[in-house]
Amino acid sequence: MIIVALFLSNAVIIGMAAIVIDVGLAWQEREQLISGADAASMKIALNCVADPAKCTHALQDPVAVTYARKNAKDDAADAQICFSFDASCPAWKTAKSCPAVPAPAAGETVGTWVEVRTTTVTASGTTFLPPAFAKAATGGQFTGKSVGACARVAWGPPAIKKVLALGVSLCDWKRMTGNGTTFYGPLGSVLNSIGLLPMLGLPSVGTGGDSPIAAALPAAVLGMPLPSCTTPVNLTVPRGYIWLQGPDILNPTMPDANCELDLKVGDEPRSFVLGGLTVGGTNRCGARLQALIASKQPVLVPIFDKIEQTLLSVAPKYHIIGFAPLQITGFSGLLGGLLGSVTSIVTGNLFDAVTKALCDVLSGCIYGYFTKTLVPTYQPHFGTGSNVYGATIIGRTG
Repeated sequence: MIIVALFLSNAVIIGMAAIVIDVGLAWQEREQLISGADAASMKIALNCVADPAKCTHALQDPVAVTYARKNAKDDAADAQICFSFDASCPAWKTAKSCPAVPAPAAGETVGTWVEVRTTTVTASGTTFLPPAFAKAATGGQFTGKSVGACARVAWGPPAIKKVLALGVSLCDWKRMTGNGTTFYGPLGSVLNSIGLLPMLGLPSVGTGGDSPIAAALPAAVLGMPLPSCTTPVNLTVPRGYIWLQGPDILNPTMPDANCELDLKVGDEPRSFVLGGLTVGGTNRCGARLQALIASKQPVLVPIFDKIEQTLLSVAPKYHIIGFAPLQITGFSGLLGGLLGSVTSIVTGNLFDAVTKALCDVLSGCIYGYFTKTLVPTYQPHFGTGSNVYGATIIGRTG
């Protein structure tokens, strides 16, 4: 009793209560704010991936506030957001800041990101967490503490090291995806039925829809332009697929044992001489193509938008602007059957007479469809380019 009396007379117990209870309440509040910032930043990032047109403050600011409140025990919290494309971030209501944006490696970028900062809001509308015992312990000098939290999520195209040495035109990608609005997947109906794709921020996908992509160079070598991808017809827009090698025409870098090349956005690899005329001009590319068809697994392919060539050029350059996941479902013969025909596993290869003449006689075709992937990753590394072409990685960076 004497010891307790001494503690009370010297405000020791009140001070201890202030430390234990008030500090504990502050940490509990911060934990709720951290959960709100984490949830809000990921939800907004997924919204932006699903529809970049909706990646605006007007639509996403309310999302941040909603998730901040839902993670607060008293349903009271505030939130602010900042996008990487903002001219400047707002005047934050809390001094709590995120760690600095990680510096990208050479040839990489920081991606697009959203930062969410959450703050305390009391019933009276103040941003100070009121004290329980600390006010009494300090003689009324301590009136509360501002608590906040921050979280950042970034997304963008993956940093590419190696891709299949099979270039596909931007024109064909737009044609086959409805300019980036329609994608397919072998398990589309299953994933849609359990709601996984919408949960990940991806649009629903179909289970079929493969299409022929004609070889780009052999028809040009024969003096016959490929049918245009565009409406109205514009034969100046390149289309088709082509097998690629390094840019040095005298000493080109050939695809490796997996038929892959080191490529990045902005590179200008050359085609094989006369486009290869067979599957990539090498057994390794033919074997990889067969393996991809058998495994039914999509593969990243480079997308090109320009061809540097003159009439009858045997190995022009192709300007790479991005990479897209392509599910290859088959291929058809070329120039009298240098390749054996493989039936499409999705549509049965039942294309119209013009397409069959183009694919089986004049040029040869690869059949497939473009799919869409969203890959969560730890410490993401983003590539360059302004379009993800269906291949996106997402991860927390702060």
